[in-house]
Amino acid sequence: MSEHQQRVSSPSTSRASASPAIAATAIEPIAIAQVVVRNAVPIVGILVFGWKAFNVLALYFVDTMMVLAALCAVVACGLTFVDRDSVAGRANSEAGFIGAGIFIAAFIAIPLGVPLVFMANGDMGTIKATLGDRSFYVGAAIQAAFALWTYIGLRRALGAGATLETLRIKRRFALTFLRWIAVLAVVYTGIGRLFGHYAPFAFVVVYVAVTIFAEIAPDRFLRAMPGGAEDADAPAGAATRRDARRVK
Repeated sequence: MSEHQQRVSSPSTSRASASPAIAATAIEPIAIAQVVVRNAVPIVGILVFGWKAFNVLALYFVDTMMVLAALCAVVACGLTFVDRDSVAGRANSEAGFIGAGIFIAAFIAIPLGVPLVFMANGDMGTIKATLGDRSFYVGAAIQAAFALWTYIGLRRALGAGATLETLRIKRRFALTFLRWIAVLAVVYTGIGRLFGHYAPFAFVVVYVAVTIFAEIAPDRFLRAMPGGAEDADAPAGAATRRDARRVK
């Protein structure tokens, strides 16, 4: 798993939203079981420990936005001159990169966050309860710490000579962004109305299912999503077959 996949549980959600695998590799059955179990933790928490389903959904959204902010900050760093002449210069550069990432993520968050109202079936009381729940902010703070750690790790890799291409930042972004888009596609079918008060839990299940799919088969997931195919690796053996055809 990537650096952002090494997650722990928060009071409101597990790190089920960890970034899917960046490179396509064969996954052993035990690894598949681990992915399923890890991502199922929030469902168990809701059913057994009384976690609030909408809190979990909201934290999934916050986590998505924070990861996108971290990735955007890395892109800003990779495309911009870094002042290394002084400590103040370096600090100013890093603050600028992080600020740019946060700004872009905040802009994206508006259209991606509004559907949370539909996930709650329009129940503003549920949304207000989440915004007034201290555990939600504790979970968000933990996610922010992990997002910052992700940025630091990728930033160090850039400093060591890696590039945005070798770090596959675009693919990372696509896997994170399209995972939430897949959930929104389900939301806009209007299926939430069928579940009434239980709609938030239903969408937690949808998110968990999408995340498991994206982690186990990231390339299939990307190819199944609009605009994601260009970030998917070629199927195993495809390059060999192309080379064979060229030889013929």
